[in-house]
Amino acid sequence: MTTTTTSRESHLAQLMTLTCRGELATPLTPAARLALTISALVSALLLSALWGVAAGSSSAALAAANAYKVPMVILLSATAALPAGLVALRLTNGKLAARDLVSAFATSMFGGTLVLATLAPLVAVYYHTSSKAGVPLALGSVFVSLATATLLFGRAVKRKVAGEPGRTASLVPVVILVGLFSAALMQFVALAAPIIGEVGTRFDGGFDAVFAR
Repeated sequence: MTTTTTSRESHLAQLMTLTCRGELATPLTPAARLALTISALVSALLLSALWGVAAGSSSAALAAANAYKVPMVILLSATAALPAGLVALRLTNGKLAARDLVSAFATSMFGGTLVLATLAPLVAVYYHTSSKAGVPLALGSVFVSLATATLLFGRAVKRKVAGEPGRTASLVPVVILVGLFSAALMQFVALAAPIIGEVGTRFDGGFDAVFAR
């Protein structure tokens, strides 16, 4: 029990170091990197569940549903986008290992959902105290989270290929992954709607509603 707890604490500390500083002081073995990637994904899903509860706090039933709907939406979106990113990495002959791309993607998801969880209490407070600011604040927190995750992802990949010839090609999968993740997220949100408030938002209609004339 002590060993397991220590390992989890170590993974959390490593994830926080990667999020804040962009790299670890000691290089990880392939097995340790895989374990850290899994920890990053699991942590991201748990953090997103916290935000989901806050975003649905206007209703007990919606809050309970969001505890699994929001992590499900993020997991499905990442699963839909990742294959294209890996294919793009090979087609562009990027100077980056596939496992490093997956690891960077997972840790950036952790950083993005950490922002969501940090803003979750504020989202919940405004839902119960303001009839106008609750939904915009929840939507704003999502955009801030996506921007944070994108910056962390780009930074992680850039550090991995620093000094390598043709390193610009390795950033192409980042653009593709972020773009496809966002596109998939929009549609999975529509399938899982409502998520933000009982009334919902324009994003509940997916691509057709967001870009309707």
